[in-house]
Amino acid sequence: MAREKCWGLSLGHRPVYRPDMRSLVGVLCLATLGCGPLTPVVKDAGTGGGTSGGLGGGFGSAGGTAGGSSGGVGGGSSAGGSTGGGSAGGQGGGSAGGMAGGASGGAPGLFIWSNLVAMPAPSSFAVAIAVAGRANEVFVGFDNGKLYRSTGTAFQEIVGANLSGLRDIYVSPTGKVFLVSYGRTAAHCLAADCSIGTNFTVVNSAAGTGTETFTALCGSGERVFAVGVRDTNSVGLLYEFDGVSSWTKVSNNLGIARAQQCQVGPAGEVFVVGDLGVTRYDQGATTPEPVDTTGQPQATWTSITLAIENGTIVEGFIGGSGGGSRYARRNNANATWASLPPVTTGPSISAIASLSTTEFLAAGMGTPKFTSWNGSAFVAATPAPPNTIGSVRDIAVISAREVFLVGSDGQGSYTIIRGRR
Repeated sequence: MAREKCWGLSLGHRPVYRPDMRSLVGVLCLATLGCGPLTPVVKDAGTGGGTSGGLGGGFGSAGGTAGGSSGGVGGGSSAGGSTGGGSAGGQGGGSAGGMAGGASGGAPGLFIWSNLVAMPAPSSFAVAIAVAGRANEVFVGFDNGKLYRSTGTAFQEIVGANLSGLRDIYVSPTGKVFLVSYGRTAAHCLAADCSIGTNFTVVNSAAGTGTETFTALCGSGERVFAVGVRDTNSVGLLYEFDGVSSWTKVSNNLGIARAQQCQVGPAGEVFVVGDLGVTRYDQGATTPEPVDTTGQPQATWTSITLAIENGTIVEGFIGGSGGGSRYARRNNANATWASLPPVTTGPSISAIASLSTTEFLAAGMGTPKFTSWNGSAFVAATPAPPNTIGSVRDIAVISAREVFLVGSDGQGSYTIIRGRR
C-alpha cells in the first residue's frame, strides 16, 4: 500500500545522492520507545552532529548545530546540519541539510532500527495500516479508525480524529493532514495545529454513489489526490482535493481495476497502480503504461514508487505478488514496465519506496520480508529491520535518513518501526 506517498514526507522531493547499496540496511535496536540518540554506526560525515538529535529531539530537527568546520553528521532527518556545514561542506551537510553532505558527501551510513509504541496503546486487535508525515511530525493510522501523532517522542492519540475504516494518510509539507476510509468518507485538517481532533473536518466525498470507496492518497506539495474504486468490477477512480473543503472526481474510469496506490509525477501527472498494471492521468486524459510479463506468471500489482531528480523520473518500480514476490521496473524512454523474474521464495510485496535514485526498499508478508535493490535485482535486506513486524502495510520516507514501517506483528497487534541513520 505507499505508497511512495507524500512528498513532504513524500517520496518525491528528497535529497538525492548515490550511496553504496549496503547503506540501506542497518543494525537492529529493539527497544520499547526507541534507542535514544541514534548515532550512525558508520562515520559517513564527520563527527559532532546534532545536540538534539535522536528520538527525543523532534526526529533530530535541531541536529547539526555543533557541526563547525569539520561538518558533522547533521543529526536530523531533514533540517539537521543546515547551520553546521562549515568549511568542509560536503563532509558535514551544509546547505544539503546534513544528509551526508548532499551530493558531494559520503554514503549516509547504516540504518539503526527501533520499535516504537503508541501512547496510550490502542486495542491489542488494532493494526497500524498507514503512516505519513514530514520532518519532525509523523502520523500513524489504525484499522480501528484511530489516528496517532509523534513529534519525536511516543505516539499520542489525536482524540476526536477517528475515521471509521481509515485506509490512508497524506501529510503536506506545511502540515495539512488528509485521511480516507474504506467507506465513502474522508477527513482533512487545514489548521496550523493538526494535533487537535476538532481541527479535522469529515466529509462524504462520494455522495450519491454508494458503490464507491477510497483506497489510497498521494500528493505533491499542497496538491492532493485520492484513488478509489466503484461498482462490482472495481473500476478505478481519481479525486482531487479543491484546497478548501471538498473533493472533485476528475476521472470516473482510470482504465484499471482495483486501483491500489498512486504517486504524483514531476509534471503533476498521477501514476496509479492497479491489480494488472499502471495508468497515468494527466490533465483529464488517462494513458495506460503496460507491464510486460511475457513468459512469467500473472502478477497482481499493489504498490508503486518513483524516484525523481531535477524534474525527471529517474527510476520507477512497482511491487506485488504472483508466484512469489513480484517487481517491475519502468522504462522511462517508452513509458512501459518490464516485470523482473519472480522471486518464488519471496513475500507478497505490499509497500515499496525510494530513498534516492538508487536506493529502494520493499516489504510485505513472507520470507524474506524486506528486500532492497542492488542495481539489478531485489534481494534480501541483510541485516533487515526488526522481524517483530509480521506483515508490513505501509512505508513512509521522511528523508533519505529516516524511514517508518507499520503493520502487524502476526499476533493481532500493531507494530511501528523507525529506521534512522
